[in-house]
Amino acid sequence: MKGSVITIGTFDGVHLGHKAILDKVVKTAKEHGLQSIVIAMEKPVKKVDGLLTLTDEKIEIISSFGINEILMLPVNKTILDTTATDFFKNIIVKQLNAKYIVVGYNCAFGKDREGNIPWLKEAVKKYGIKLEVINPVKIGNQIVSSSKIRDLINNNNISSANKILGRIFEINGVHISGRRIGRAIGFPTINLKVNKEKILPKGVFTCSVFDKEGSFYSAVLNIGTSPTIKNAEHTLSVEVHILNFDGQWKTKDIKILVHKFIRNEKKFSSIKLLQKAIQKDIVAASGKEFCKLT
Repeated sequence: MKGSVITIGTFDGVHLGHKAILDKVVKTAKEHGLQSIVIAMEKPVKKVDGLLTLTDEKIEIISSFGINEILMLPVNKTILDTTATDFFKNIIVKQLNAKYIVVGYNCAFGKDREGNIPWLKEAVKKYGIKLEVINPVKIGNQIVSSSKIRDLINNNNISSANKILGRIFEINGVHISGRRIGRAIGFPTINLKVNKEKILPKGVFTCSVFDKEGSFYSAVLNIGTSPTIKNAEHTLSVEVHILNFDGQWKTKDIKILVHKFIRNEKKFSSIKLLQKAIQKDIVAASGKEFCKLT
């Protein structure tokens, strides 16, 4: 194939550190008339507490940088047992005809993560490939990392997570029929089914909801178990109440951008108190400046 500029990594979250790598790949490819290619793992090799980006989300975000091709690799025995030498020779050199390799400072691939930076520096010499290692991106004294973002989301610090992501944290799901509890108490909601591997904060948040035409609406997002409602299943649910929306929501696939934490979900002593709390949530969401995903 035509020569390429490649990078390799997990890219969970596609955060500011990943952005520095992807921007360099695209820039180098354009400067030298080459293809820009990302080799990405579908998920982290080591088990993590929820994925920041599911496969479809990751592909969409990486593509937005202007990458020509994405090679998404499953995390299976075949991939995990492939040595760095075999992967480099058969995929990077023969299949992708790499002329430049751009990687992050902590890149490692192949069986037992043998293909680290020192290994790569030696491997590229044999084939005349140029290697560029991107230094860590920092916000203050903190290195931008997927694990840090996961910690922030698990602690409902969405605002800080969004800063490190360099974009608004998104949740994608499928519109499903709910129990109509929200409607019964005066606040109709759209219920979503979300992939169980996706990391989810818990509580009440301001958010934006997108329809199939790309229009977006301010909304209140609740991720919780409806502890106040009697006879509810009390299993984790994801639902949004759209502000100033009157009608039937027709979009099946829904994108939510989560902006800011409002409060933790709690069990109220009465439905009336719950209704008052939801009204305050709506006021908080109404005063939020919403923005599209960029």
